[in-house]
Amino acid sequence: MSRRRLQLDRSGPWIAVVGLFMVLWCSVSTGLFAPWWGVVIAFALLIPQVWLVAKWARTHPRRTIVVPVVGLLLWAGLAWFGAVVWDWSP
Repeated sequence: MSRRRLQLDRSGPWIAVVGLFMVLWCSVSTGLFAPWWGVVIAFALLIPQVWLVAKWARTHPRRTIVVPVVGLLLWAGLAWFGAVVWDWSP
């Protein structure tokens, strides 16, 4: 019985793009509980992620899937820090 393995050299960048859309959705949803400048920070964190996935798509396609995971962790850290330190609340 032959099993096909996930070919991250081909699909890695596409998985990363889907992950970046998830980070984008989280950044947009920041507007529900954060002030306008918090949303700007969330989008500012997204820009280098998009740049990095675009840069690594051809040279290091396997690494690209790590970028949205780190992006989601950064967004969660920003949301937590904003809620605890900057007193963001809905």
